[in-house]
Amino acid sequence: MLATNQWHKLDRDRTVAMIDSVKTSGDHIFFSLGTSEAKCAKLPFYKNYLVYRLTNYSSLPSFSFDYIGDGRTYHHLDGSTTPIYRANDSGNLSLSAHNVLDYISFFFAHVSGPDGDVYVIDNPHDNPALDALGPDQMASIQAMHQPADITMDGSGNFVIATSLWYLDTLVRATVQVDAGGRVNITGTQMLMNSSLDHSGEGVNA
Repeated sequence: MLATNQWHKLDRDRTVAMIDSVKTSGDHIFFSLGTSEAKCAKLPFYKNYLVYRLTNYSSLPSFSFDYIGDGRTYHHLDGSTTPIYRANDSGNLSLSAHNVLDYISFFFAHVSGPDGDVYVIDNPHDNPALDALGPDQMASIQAMHQPADITMDGSGNFVIATSLWYLDTLVRATVQVDAGGRVNITGTQMLMNSSLDHSGEGVNA
């Protein structure tokens, strides 16, 4: 999740240009200059793309749409893999061992899979997915949490062993990411009771 201080508000002209640009997707019915705010933030794994957020404050509660874009073209993050993979295929993706964990955190934050929400637990002390847990559960998670381990296989794919909040429990997961940013959960181990879950079964995101 991006921190509040990572977002930068767009000026009036750039906000107007963005609202005009997303009209082709039908999103313009929700946004107008007088009631909306646009902001952007850098992503370490894209060369020329930022993440953008349009928020409509005229409704209660307010709501936001997120996009990946270059200031001219915007891919609406609609919960599917399509906009992220389309952005990746534009040639702007630049993955490395230093940013691939950020990439899968961003990916899972914006893609809704068949098994529900997935959150990368890089720091169990600072993750919104765990806010509703009780003290005993949090103590257990903090005791079992392990830092991410990032390697590459013989095909040039990143293989990340990391903690995930997956199927409403903490797991140690193996996540494969290829050069095009395609993400696949290839195995999980439930940390809460140390029993294997989905081991050896591929889960395509």
